[in-house]
Amino acid sequence: MSTQPEVSMDDVPDADQVIQDCLNLDHPKSFFLYAGAGSGKTHSLVEAVKNLKNRERQRLTFEGRQIAIITYTNAASEEISRRLEHDPLVIVSTIHAFSWRMIQGFNDDIREWLRVKLTKDIGELDERLGKAQRQNKTFLANQASRDSKARRLDSLGEITTFTYSPTGENRGRQALNHSEVIQMAAEFIQQTPLLNVMADLHPVLLIDESQDTYGPLMDAFLRAQSLIPDRFCLGLLGDTMQRIYTDGKVRLEDAIPRDWAVPEKRVNRRCPTRVVDLINVIRAGGDRHQQTPKPGAIEGTVRMFCTQQAPGQGFELEEDIAQRMAAITGDAQWAAGKDGRKTLILEHKMAGRRMGFEGVFTPLSRVEHLRTGLLDGTLPILKLFFERLAPILQAAKTNDFSLMEAVRLQSPLLDPKSMKEAPDQLALLKKAGDASESLCELFNDNDPLIGDVAHVLHQTGLLDLPDRLVAALRLGATTDDPPETSDRDALETHAYQVLLGRPFSEMAAFAGYTEGLSPFDTHQGVKGLEFPRVMVILNDEEAGGFLFSYDKLLGIKPASDSDIKNQREGKDDSLARTRRLLYVTCSRAEESLAIVVYTAQPEIAKQRVTEAGWLKPEEIDLL
Repeated sequence: MSTQPEVSMDDVPDADQVIQDCLNLDHPKSFFLYAGAGSGKTHSLVEAVKNLKNRERQRLTFEGRQIAIITYTNAASEEISRRLEHDPLVIVSTIHAFSWRMIQGFNDDIREWLRVKLTKDIGELDERLGKAQRQNKTFLANQASRDSKARRLDSLGEITTFTYSPTGENRGRQALNHSEVIQMAAEFIQQTPLLNVMADLHPVLLIDESQDTYGPLMDAFLRAQSLIPDRFCLGLLGDTMQRIYTDGKVRLEDAIPRDWAVPEKRVNRRCPTRVVDLINVIRAGGDRHQQTPKPGAIEGTVRMFCTQQAPGQGFELEEDIAQRMAAITGDAQWAAGKDGRKTLILEHKMAGRRMGFEGVFTPLSRVEHLRTGLLDGTLPILKLFFERLAPILQAAKTNDFSLMEAVRLQSPLLDPKSMKEAPDQLALLKKAGDASESLCELFNDNDPLIGDVAHVLHQTGLLDLPDRLVAALRLGATTDDPPETSDRDALETHAYQVLLGRPFSEMAAFAGYTEGLSPFDTHQGVKGLEFPRVMVILNDEEAGGFLFSYDKLLGIKPASDSDIKNQREGKDDSLARTRRLLYVTCSRAEESLAIVVYTAQPEIAKQRVTEAGWLKPEEIDLL
């Protein structure tokens, strides 16, 4: 069993002090802060910015400049802004919002970039179409894509101003998509004039979770810093072992210039000693960084449960394991049902099966252009049910006054414009009241279909529905497979038709999941979070896909030829990706950790894990 190395903290420079020394407007020094799991990275970022504000507030205000912080998620952005008391001297945003803020208004440059990109894409599609042997689904999709790009190319000259929303829909000829904004920013910010604009606006740019920042954009930031090192401080904060998205920069640590500061936070202030020991062994196969537990950390508990993979397997075993953990740890909360622990799964569909929203998630996830909005909650149909309908249904449980107040805030029937233009306001109020009553009647001791709810909303005008949902209502519910077409509207409408036949409780369950109110979460979605009791589910067969393989990481299956080739060439491979994911999930535990392994060879799993020194034989149960 591997043990933690003794580290003399007296020999390690204080990371927070190093960062504050780097944030010097007269003599800026860029840095890369390595901060392992639970080491207080966000605290260091906030304290460093507070210190800089206190020192340079007058100067920054006079010069009209701001400290910029880029975060990976909107939630992280809001949290950091809150800790910094929403100070206007600091602008905190996601990478998409920051990128758009930089390129917005450079309409001629955007138009030319699109002209070059679209021309190239059309040429590549023409080549594929020319080589096609028959007009199959791929041919039709390529043809539709080629025609769409050609129409867009022809219309570029008519567009005077380009638009973009980091959190909403981007429709219309003038709208840019998320990918385009990021790619343009990566190209523009390392060249004048945007290079100088960025440095003049933001003398300090701090990037949280830098290991997951889009690779070409990270290269652009590094290039920009190298061109103007005396005017621009770039601070990267993160942990390369916690890179969980495939478009992050591979081997970021190797790209850090030699003249940068490289402070390190080595104390894990979250996890108990046993968990710190485990995650040190896990990451030892990937790099040489190790952590020590905080002084006085509890011992904690880690257990692995290996079970035979079986077709149609239910999830009762996971409840049984929770009961076992309650007995092992003496912590009754393990036995308090799903809400007594945080269960981490690899794919959203696995959460859907366990929480009962698979019927809502699956049809939407099959439509490629809906996936981003589905996962981040910005899809219009989700905003309809989550943000506008949910408050009305919640208010209906209180009293009639609360209900009508919610309707006033959410319904177009009672918006100021409708009330002002109404010849009879009392009649309009009655219409809204009748609409609310019709809606509430659906839920009286009942779990209505999503289609029934949508029909009432549309028929009464209580809420406006997205166009494609209205089209689906006209066509009616279906259980048919998706149509063989590349038409985006047709695919989206079909997905909504499938939704119409599902119980509304599935939509409500999905709402709770997306809002983080669920006892389940994905391996990728919990970075930065922490929970007293964590159950990690490793199930390659249920997850599907090919990017990750716990069977390979645990030594149950051998590495593929492709993995070996990528390792030899210094590229990412499925073992490295899976190692990082397991590190992230295990390091969420504050007290105890249960790892559940579904595999065809549970005995081999136990043997390999024991031989690798991850766990002791007595910490692994075969079920």
